[in-house]
Amino acid sequence: ITLMLMILVAITACAPKNIPVQGYEPTVDISDLEHDKSQGPHIVYARPGAPGLGDYNRFIIDPVTVIYKDPKMKELSPEQVGRMQQYLRDAMIKELRDAGYEVGTKSQAGTMRISFTISGFKAPSGGGAANIGTIGAGAAVGLPVIFAVSVGEVTVEGVFREALTNRIDGVAVTRTRGSHVLNPSPWSTWADVEKSFDAWAKGFREAVDKAHAK
Repeated sequence: ITLMLMILVAITACAPKNIPVQGYEPTVDISDLEHDKSQGPHIVYARPGAPGLGDYNRFIIDPVTVIYKDPKMKELSPEQVGRMQQYLRDAMIKELRDAGYEVGTKSQAGTMRISFTISGFKAPSGGGAANIGTIGAGAAVGLPVIFAVSVGEVTVEGVFREALTNRIDGVAVTRTRGSHVLNPSPWSTWADVEKSFDAWAKGFREAVDKAHAK
């Protein structure tokens, strides 16, 4: 499970920039897990001796939950937050099913249950407009503008359980931020959040593939 989590957090290099996770308390009991401090800027805990991903062929992806402790969350549209919850879950399910793995709701042998919690949103609705305004102002005076003044941020916690016993075998927490420079989607700070979710889904699916190829 430690190898799986290492692969998972490493793959987020393809996402918006990884930044340190500060002051975050996991949402689950981690007293039986070991903290892998080598995985900074991520937070990773793993159960010693837990089964590897090669032992799992089925997956349950729980509905995504949100932590609203961050005051910035109050400034966001509930509809947009709901969309992001569904986006992450759908991305995970699609990646796994497209790769030939079964995703369902029943706990049985060989099933891993995955729960995501998202928090720390920073995706102001006016951020994309501000970026486009900056680009437009540069164009008006003949200057190329290749940076964004506002980008999206999000923290994602993934909890990995053996479904039959509900035993927690791993927890991984990452925080990502969109790029201010050469941002491919400066019109939407939410696009930065979506890219982070896509990277989580892709990274996990690739880790499962690698484990099954051994």
